[in-house]
Amino acid sequence: MKILMIGSSGLIGTALVPYLQAQGFEVGRLLRYKQDNHPYWNIDPLCFHLNSFSHPDIIINLAGENIANGRWTEKKKRQLIDSRITTTKHLVNYFKNNPPKLFINASAIGFYGNSGETVVDEESVAGDEFVSELAKQWEKSCEPIQSSKTRLIKLRTGIVLSKQGGALAKMLPAFKFGLGGKIASGKQIMSWIDINDLCHAILFIINQSPLTGAINLVSPNPVTNQVFSKALSKQLSRPCLFPLPSFMVKLLFGEMGEALLLSSTNVQPQKLLDAGFQFEYAQLSDSLLKQLTQSSS
Repeated sequence: MKILMIGSSGLIGTALVPYLQAQGFEVGRLLRYKQDNHPYWNIDPLCFHLNSFSHPDIIINLAGENIANGRWTEKKKRQLIDSRITTTKHLVNYFKNNPPKLFINASAIGFYGNSGETVVDEESVAGDEFVSELAKQWEKSCEPIQSSKTRLIKLRTGIVLSKQGGALAKMLPAFKFGLGGKIASGKQIMSWIDINDLCHAILFIINQSPLTGAINLVSPNPVTNQVFSKALSKQLSRPCLFPLPSFMVKLLFGEMGEALLLSSTNVQPQKLLDAGFQFEYAQLSDSLLKQLTQSSS
C-alpha cells in the first residue's frame, strides 16, 4: 500500500516514515521542493508533482508550524493557523476527486483546552482558548474528505516523548545539570505518549477499519508536572530543586507559556483502549527509561 505523508520532517514524521517502511508500506514524502525520488508540491501557485503517488491508498497530513516555537504574537498566531488550515484545505480539495481509502489528519489535545483535573475523552467538548480554536479549525478543514470511500481520522496528540526533540529534548539540558524542577505549582496534568507507542498506534489505526473520527494519542496514565519532573530527575540521578514560577513562565513565554506549560489537560485514549490497543510504554518511568537509554547509547 502507498502512503503519501505531508509534514514528514517533524518529530513525528521523522519517526513514522522509517517505521511504516519497515512494516512494508511504500511511503512518499510530499516535500516543498523538487526531488527526483519524492513527490513535491508548490502552494503558490498550487501545483502537485506526485510521480508514482498520484493515487495513494493513505494520506497522512502532519504539516503545521511548531506551536512551541516562539511567543504568540498576532502574526505568529496567523502563521500557526495558515500552516495548518491552508495546507489541509489544498490536500482535501485536490484529492476529493481521487479519494484515498484513509485520510489521517493531525490535531492535538489542545482541542480540550485547560480542563484542570476533569478527565476528558473523544466525546468531550472543545475548550475556548486559542489552542482549542486552532485544533477545531484544523479538524474542520479536513472533514470534507470524509465519504463512503474515505475513512477520516483526526489524531489528537498529547506531549510526545522522544530523544529526538519536542518537550523532553528541551527539558533535558537543565535536568542533566541538576537545574530542573516543577513548573509553577506542578499540579497541572500532562497527557503524554511515548514516540514508539505513537507509531504503533497509527499502524493499529490503519489496520482497524471501524475506527473513525477523533482519536486521542496519549498514554492512559497522565501525570502531574511535579511527578513528571521528579521522574525525569530520578532517571538522570539528579536533584529536582529549581522550580520555574508561573510569573517567570508568563514573562518569558507570554500566552504560549500559559497555554502549553501552565494549563492542565487530563486526557484518556478511550477509543484506542476500547478497540484493544496495548500500550508498550503506558507508564512514564518505562518511557523515560527507554528514551534516555537510547540517548546514551
